[in-house]
Amino acid sequence: MAGTGVWIRLLERHRARLTKDPDMNRVVPKLIKRGFFSNVEERQLASVPDASERTDLVLDKLSRDPDAFRGFCMTLEECAPHLLTELLFDRGGKNSFTF
Repeated sequence: MAGTGVWIRLLERHRARLTKDPDMNRVVPKLIKRGFFSNVEERQLASVPDASERTDLVLDKLSRDPDAFRGFCMTLEECAPHLLTELLFDRGGKNSFTF
C-alpha cells in the first residue's frame, strides 16, 4: 500500500531535532495522560531521568503505532506547534509528505 510507514520515515528524519527540543518535556506527559502508553511503558518512561532518552523511547513507540502518531501530532499542535509545522512541511526528499 502506498504511504505505508511514511510516519516512520518522518519521525526518523526529525528524531534528532525532537529529542533536543525542550518543548517535548510538555508533550510526553500529555501523551502519557491521554493513554498512548501501557502501564509498563509508563513505568519505563518514568524510570528514565534524561529527557532526550525519554523522548527517544516515545518516538520508538510512535514509529510502531500510526494511531499514536496521530495523537502525537494533535498533542504537538497543542503544546509545540512549531514542531508540528516542521513535521508537516518536511523537506526530507522524495519520501516527504505531499499534499
